[in-house]
Amino acid sequence: MARKARTPRVTFVRIAIALTALSFVPDLTFGFDAGSAAALMTLHTVAAVIVVPTLARRLARAH
Repeated sequence: MARKARTPRVTFVRIAIALTALSFVPDLTFGFDAGSAAALMTLHTVAAVIVVPTLARRLARAH
């Protein structure tokens, strides 16, 4: 992505946000109870909040 995208950091963050949102789909459709779905969605969000900015910073330095 660092070589192909004009703005690799922005592109990465947008893709990561979209994929995080898509990760909620199974939580909502596989028949989990509300508490389990909320817990899984919260864990996906927490992981994204930690990982995405870290990787985006590294991508910005690499470019």
